[in-house]
This record gives sequence, structure tokens and C-alpha cells, in this order.
Amino acid sequence: MTGSEQVQQLPARLDPLLASVIAQLRATRDAEREIFGALDPEARDRAIRPGDWSPKDHQAHLTLWKGRQADRYEAIRHGRAPLVDPREDDEINAELHATRADWAWDDLVAEADAVSQRLESEVAGVDPAVLRSEDRLLAGTFGNGPFHAMTHFGWLIDAEIGLDAAQVDRFVDREEELLRSSPLPESDKAVGLYNIACRHVLSGRLDRARPLLRESFAQRPDLRDWAAQDSDLEAIRDELSSLG
Repeated sequence: MTGSEQVQQLPARLDPLLASVIAQLRATRDAEREIFGALDPEARDRAIRPGDWSPKDHQAHLTLWKGRQADRYEAIRHGRAPLVDPREDDEINAELHATRADWAWDDLVAEADAVSQRLESEVAGVDPAVLRSEDRLLAGTFGNGPFHAMTHFGWLIDAEIGLDAAQVDRFVDREEELLRSSPLPESDKAVGLYNIACRHVLSGRLDRARPLLRESFAQRPDLRDWAAQDSDLEAIRDELSSLG
């Protein structure tokens, strides 16, 4: 299903916050299609290292966490408490991986499209006031959407399996553009800019990262403490105290 077809299925008039979140989710799915789709099928389906995941497994993982986020929206819509899983992420991830390990690529693509559309529909149907007030709902949407994909793309670049770093950079740039034009609460926007800065640092674009970190620290001083021990920022560790 194309992005334009998905747009037509959403309400014609959306609250600007909801429309912004959906635009960023859609950009994420578009990036997944482009980036994973450009891989050689043999490399896409082969484990990166013995006993490790394949790029195909990374796509399945991204989809399944989007599905869990959609479940949270659905629970709230029906007046239920959102899912809280007490297990460690590694245990959850191992269980999720086992459910899709033998799926064919075309089936994973179909599921990724369907789950992404479901999450967009859940966002479109939520009360904007609930999205702003419900603890971690908005943060979880980004954490299981664009920032989650950004992290996995970075890992796959580092694995040197043929992922196109320029495609990933274009996605990061697009996410920054969407984030800046978004009516997100400033605190959430600051976290987004921080995450984008981390990706810039990891890709060697330090001049792009510095002003974003300065901006995010100004809005969210608590991010300074996190940055001090964030391994993503190792390349500019000595500069952090001067950014702000």
C-alpha cells in the first residue's frame, strides 16, 4: 500500500499534533522500505554473524514493537491500562524474534505495512489531550517508531552488510525537518533533537550534532546528565560541557 493510499484512509481533518506524529511514522515506514529494500536479498536474509539476527530480523523486530505500541493506544481507547511488561527487553526480544524467524521477506513486508497503518490509525483516533497527558504514550510512539528505526539502521551500518549510509542520513534529515515543524511539546521535541544529534555523531556529522545538543540541553537540562554517560556521544565527550 502506498503512502498516498494510507493518507486517504485517515480522517480528512486531523489535530495538528496527531497529523505531525503520523507524518513521522509514515516517514519511518518509507525509510524502512527504501533502506531494507535496497539490500541484496542474500545479505538481507543472512545472519550478520553466526547466531546473530539478519537484517530481515531487524525489520521484523521494528514491526513487532510498533504493534506493541498500537496495542497501548487500543488499550487506552477502550479504557484499559496500557500494557506493562515486567520482563527485560532482551527476553521480550528473544520471544518476539522466535515468532518471525522463519517468515519470508514478502510476508514480513506485508505485515510491516499493515502494522504501520494500524499504528497510524490508532494515533489518528486518540484524543490529543490524552496523547499529551498519558504518561509515556507520546515518547513510546517515537521510541518504537522513528528513533527505534534510526538505532537499528545505525547498527546495520556498523555491521558493514551493505546498508546505504546515505539513505539513512536522508531519513535522519527528514526526521529533523518534520520534528522542527511539529507542534510537539517542547520537552518531547528536545528529546527528539537529542536523538538525532546522537545519530549525527555516530555517522561523523559532528558539526550537525553540536547545535542540536546545545538546543536540546537548553530546553531539557536533565539531558546533560544522560549525555555524560551516553556512549553514542563518545566522539564529542570532551565538548559536552561547553554546549550550552
